Amino acid sequence: MSDVAQTFLYSRLPIVGLAAYSLYSSDQLLDMQCLSKSLYPASTEEMLNRVIKNSRELLPAGPRPAQYCWTFESHRIYLASRSDGLCLVLLVENNPGVQQFRVQETLQGFLELTEN
Repeated sequence: MSDVAQTFLYSRLPIVGLAAYSLYSSDQLLDMQCLSKSLYPASTEEMLNRVIKNSRELLPAGPRPAQYCWTFESHRIYLASRSDGLCLVLLVENNPGVQQFRVQETLQGFLELTEN
């Protein structure tokens, strides 16, 4: 299923305003990209790793998929968590130029993915 999720995500890129993304299985990082020149890749990866770890402890998806958003001054962090353990985290700029519809469409599509 992780290959299906990666293929799905790559088919949705690029998204205007997307600063970074991470894709996780239940036990490991599958892919992470820092797309913003104003962020340090290592610290961005660490932040997204902490977001996923803490969200699994505080807001477990359980048997149903879940979607969360944290808003900060200059960025938003979106997390889509599936019941099979796959998670997608999007770090998005918090400005009017962001393709917000594409962000939401990507998160919802990720939650609805099935293996063929």
